[in-house]
Amino acid sequence: MSSENRLHFESELLKVLKIVASQFDGVVASKNKLKFKFNKKYVAEIFLDHLARIDSYVLCGMVYGGEIHECALSFAPPYKSNLFNESSFSFISSGENNKRFGDGLSGAIKTPLPDVAGEVCAHIRSVLEEFYVPKILACIKPGSRTINDVLSAPDQYAYPAVFIHCAAKIGGVGEAIGLINNAVTSKQIIKDKSYDIQLLVGIS
Repeated sequence: MSSENRLHFESELLKVLKIVASQFDGVVASKNKLKFKFNKKYVAEIFLDHLARIDSYVLCGMVYGGEIHECALSFAPPYKSNLFNESSFSFISSGENNKRFGDGLSGAIKTPLPDVAGEVCAHIRSVLEEFYVPKILACIKPGSRTINDVLSAPDQYAYPAVFIHCAAKIGGVGEAIGLINNAVTSKQIIKDKSYDIQLLVGIS
């Protein structure tokens, strides 16, 4: 029954992902996944990963291209990345402090029975449209929320100080000056004082 439930759920999910994708420029839906295109190249993705051991789905995402990413590539911080891949931003819902995607402590969603699949898909659509897709877009090209997003979850960014520097350099400091000042005093963002503080003070 579990495999049948998965097939039904993923079929319903694809319909929802197509609706979500249609509301944002450059976003394309496929099975269990949204892909993000920038300057004719795919630069990011969000996908649901099924964990067979617990018959549940987690939400994952990563950004491996775009304006901020390309800027960040020109920097070589004297310390290790927060991430275990080549992305500039990456997350998994089970590791988030705020379990927006899943229920309880796991950050995962149990494969739903067919009679509640529609309700689960409606929840997924809501969190994608309201939070996850805008967050990914703000990682590709600087937006009003970009720097605040880094401050809220710096461990999801390879090099948070570099990311903030590039976002402000490309998008302009503007009203973000207060957020940049907060970043300068954050131990989660400042990994090497002589390197990171210079990056952030230099743009403010």
